[in-house]
Amino acid sequence: MIVGLAERSAERRARRVLRAMERESSRPARRRAAARLAVITGVGAAAVLGLGLAAHSRGLDVRDPLSWFQARAYVDVDGRAVAVPQPEPAVGRLLPEVPVTTSGAYAFVHVDEDGSPVGYDPCRPVRYVVRADGAPPAGEQLVAEAIAEISAATGLAFVDVGPTDEVPGVDRSLIQPERYGTAWAPVLIAWSTEREVPDLAGDVAGLGGSAMVPGADGSGSWLAAGRLVLDSEDLGRILGRGEGFARARAIVVHELGHVVGLDHVSDRFELMNPTTSGVVDLGPGDRTGLALVGAVACED
Repeated sequence: MIVGLAERSAERRARRVLRAMERESSRPARRRAAARLAVITGVGAAAVLGLGLAAHSRGLDVRDPLSWFQARAYVDVDGRAVAVPQPEPAVGRLLPEVPVTTSGAYAFVHVDEDGSPVGYDPCRPVRYVVRADGAPPAGEQLVAEAIAEISAATGLAFVDVGPTDEVPGVDRSLIQPERYGTAWAPVLIAWSTEREVPDLAGDVAGLGGSAMVPGADGSGSWLAAGRLVLDSEDLGRILGRGEGFARARAIVVHELGHVVGLDHVSDRFELMNPTTSGVVDLGPGDRTGLALVGAVACED
C-alpha cells in the first residue's frame, strides 16, 4: 500500500513492475509428457511482489506407483520437476462460510474461466510463518489483528506455524522441501526495508501477493505460497503518530487482502484502493470481495 505524497509516482512504478512480471509469466513453460500448463505469479499491494514463474505439466511420478494410474501436475523448482503437493485430507470447511451482506467495488487478482475468483482452499488452513527481525514494537500485534480481521471476513482459518529466517527475495520458490517440507510453502510474513527489498523504496509501506497453482491432478486453481513484506521503517514512523496504530493496521489488512486474492479498486472509500490514506476499515466492497474469495470450492 502507498502512503505519503508521492502516491501517483509510486503507483506508476507498481504498474511497471506488474507489466514486467506479466511478460515474465508469458515465457514458454517447460514441456513434459506432451501436455503443458502454466502457474501464474501473484500480484499485490502498491507494487507486484513476483512469486516466480513455475511451470507444471501432467506426467507420472516415479516415486509414487499409485500416481501411474492418474494424471499428476508438476512445478519447476530450481530446474527440477516436483510433483504438486497432494492436499491433506479434509471433511469440509474449517470455518463457516461468510455470507455476502454488502455491496461495493471489489476486484480479484486471479479468476477462473467463468470469472469466479481464485482463492485459498477453505477446507485447509492457510499456514503462515513470520520473520520478525526488525519489526517495530507493535509489529506482532499489528500482524495478529490484521490476520484475525481477514480471517473473519473470508472464513479462512490461518495457522501460525512458527518463525522463519527466509529472506523475502523476488524469486521465491513455491515448494521448499529443505525448509518447509513437501507442501506448498507457507505464506511468508516478513519485516524488511528498501535496502533488502528495493520495491519498498519511497512511499511503499508493504507488498503482498500469492501464486495461482493447480490441483494435484492438474485441474482447478487455488492460491498458495503467499508473501507479505512490511516496511519496518515506514510503519514504525506511522506508529509514532497520533492514531498511528489504526493506520498501520489498515496497511497490513490491505496487503493481506492481496495475499488472499483481492486486487486494487478505484473507489477511494474502499480499503483496497491503492492510494487512499484516510480509510482505516474494510469498506462494503472489500467485505464482498473477501467473502467471495473465501467461498471458493475446496480441493478434492
